[in-house]
Amino acid sequence: MEKLEVNKHIPFGLTLQDVLKHPALSGTNLKSLLKSRGVYIESTQDNETFPLLGSTILCPTEFEFIKEKLKSKEDTQKITSRPLEWHNKEDLIKVVPDKIDLKKILEGSNTRHKLIMQTNFAAIDGNPNRVKMEFKCQANNYNSSWYRNKNEFTGEIILEKVEKDNKVYMKMIYTSDETLQIADLAVKHLAEEFKAKKYTKPETVVERILYSNFNNEERVKFFLDLTGSTDVFSFQRATDIDIGPDKTLELPVEMRKFMSGNVNELKINGESLHENYFLKDQANHKYIELAAIEAIYNFSYHAAEGNCIVRFGFNGYFKRRMSSIEFSIDVSNVNLDSGFATANKEKVRLFLLQEFEQFKTDNYNYFKHKNLSKEFTPATE
Repeated sequence: MEKLEVNKHIPFGLTLQDVLKHPALSGTNLKSLLKSRGVYIESTQDNETFPLLGSTILCPTEFEFIKEKLKSKEDTQKITSRPLEWHNKEDLIKVVPDKIDLKKILEGSNTRHKLIMQTNFAAIDGNPNRVKMEFKCQANNYNSSWYRNKNEFTGEIILEKVEKDNKVYMKMIYTSDETLQIADLAVKHLAEEFKAKKYTKPETVVERILYSNFNNEERVKFFLDLTGSTDVFSFQRATDIDIGPDKTLELPVEMRKFMSGNVNELKINGESLHENYFLKDQANHKYIELAAIEAIYNFSYHAAEGNCIVRFGFNGYFKRRMSSIEFSIDVSNVNLDSGFATANKEKVRLFLLQEFEQFKTDNYNYFKHKNLSKEFTPATE
């Protein structure tokens, strides 16, 4: 089949449906697209939006809207990290393989992505306990890549040994779904190799922060903790909140007023996150499913100052309400103060991405510690 040229063709029918399935397009995005046509619906479910969009032909401006949403998600790097218990005292650079055969790993999987570049593991800034490898892949899946402006994507795997935690943090930095899939396969391969060499116990499970790791109240608390401040970040305000009702519970009367009409997801814009009705009152937390927050933070460190947008959470949860979705972080719209106008914006963004990842890790470790303490605290009469 001849590959379509994105600048000359507008998708329709089944081809358009392939585009609409892309995880970078939220139900709220598609609802907004319909709203621009004068079509108002309450649901953001695929079975509501897809038929309405697929039964007509997109105009050029509507397709540009979709392409921009996809491009903005695939041009920026996201990060996900997985801790692994560690029982080896040597420097990480000495025990990590020089190189893993990513091509062979991909051949043994059901992915259809082509690896076009891979580096060896090397120390970062001379630190023997912090190493990384980089790779680049080409998306050759017709259904998922023809409409993109480019089809080559980069990714990184960073391994960092933290002795006080007795863990190695396996961090996946990715742009597209393809690079996430490849990084995921590589990290799983490394974990098995580390088990075989007894750097970690054979029964060790690689930790993942999944939606299902929290109940509703814990998840809201975890998200709100990430709107605090650190040595680098200062929270300013939330710009978007992805939130919905827990449909397995009977909602309080007041909340039902906001969630009438079989609402699946709400996209809330706000100046003050903590003043939002659903989040301000702790009694509401039991009944809401909070999936993601997008917020503006000021940042300041030795190399740069300014502000940025950080989106964190379980992206795409409300499309299918899959509890196995993994937590991810995306830093975008980095604006530098005038005194740092010459700073390399991409390096600043990558630094901020990893700093926020550490902020998340510290908060999650605290969350686990608190839960463990509760588990072993005797009940008082």
